[in-house]
Amino acid sequence: MKYILIFYTTLALLACNTPQKNDENAAEETPAAGPADQISLTPGQLKAIGLQLGSASQTTVNDEVKTTGTVDVPPQYMASISPLIGGVIKSVNVLPGQRVGKGATLATLQSLDYIQMQQDYLQAVSQLAYQQAELKRQQTLISEDVGARKRLEQVEADYGSNRALVSSLALKLRTLGTSVESLQSGKLSPVMRITSPVAGYVTVSAVHLGQQVATADVLFQVMDQSHKHLELSVYEADAYKVKNGQVIELTDPKLGSGTLRGRVYLVGKAFEGEARTITVHGHIDNEAQEARLIPGMFLNARILTGARLATTLPEEAVVRKGQNGFVFVATSEARTYKRIPVRLGIAENGRLEVITPADLSKVVIKGAYLLEAELMKGEGEEEE
Repeated sequence: MKYILIFYTTLALLACNTPQKNDENAAEETPAAGPADQISLTPGQLKAIGLQLGSASQTTVNDEVKTTGTVDVPPQYMASISPLIGGVIKSVNVLPGQRVGKGATLATLQSLDYIQMQQDYLQAVSQLAYQQAELKRQQTLISEDVGARKRLEQVEADYGSNRALVSSLALKLRTLGTSVESLQSGKLSPVMRITSPVAGYVTVSAVHLGQQVATADVLFQVMDQSHKHLELSVYEADAYKVKNGQVIELTDPKLGSGTLRGRVYLVGKAFEGEARTITVHGHIDNEAQEARLIPGMFLNARILTGARLATTLPEEAVVRKGQNGFVFVATSEARTYKRIPVRLGIAENGRLEVITPADLSKVVIKGAYLLEAELMKGEGEEEE
């Protein structure tokens, strides 16, 4: 009976002491309550998060103008091809995306006007030969005083007029791609070739067999992509900052990893459209990198307009909120950190410019996002 009494007495004492021990542990592991932008950590939390403190430093940053634009080629590298005479498409030899050489036949055109022009040329050449012989005969008669000068003058006029006609028709036929030498042998061509004036890629093919076309119709577009450039739009407020020779950086996701660099080549001298922008013409430095660009591609770019010293922090030290953000700084209380807002500037080489506040020390440079998560968690529990 004595031992039973001792057992129950001990059990009762343990039951009374156990809750007190749990309360002490809970007090040790739970962060202390504080202001809405302040958080206190337990030693265990501090070790788990692995916070590191540091200070803002002065580093060199490049002022920049953010801009958008497209990839293009110079006008002399792009050709819109129309027929020089109306007719019906007889054959089509290329497809969009196909590479063609300069002078390559893109299509053939059947035209009665073209056949008539060849006929007119041959008739004019034949008539010219007769007139040349007649001119020599009249000159001989005049030299022997047996011919009329009026007749000679008429023959000279007819010969000169027909010679001009032959030259004009020959020039037209050569422009249409016809060999007048072959034509003089009596070989008329039933079709005319439509050729490319430049080497490059066919970007537009707007024809099919049997299509009736006129001289105003654009049948093909061929683009030589051996030289591509950037056409960037800069707003009026930033236009004065942009100068020839400044560095352009492209970090668009469409280009994959890495940064493409180029330089400002020309700056427009007039504002365009309701948006009041000027056009900035840029060239890529590296030809191998330039090959990654496709004409018509839309890009985001930045123009580096100058270097200066600025107050910066590592990017992981700043909790971004839109264009600005927050940082955590250590307070005078142990393991307690306060969240303060910062106004941000340029991001460069893994660091962010902090415009305000200017003096930042004891900043959490590693673990800021974990602190933010703990702070948000605490705010959520308070709302519940």
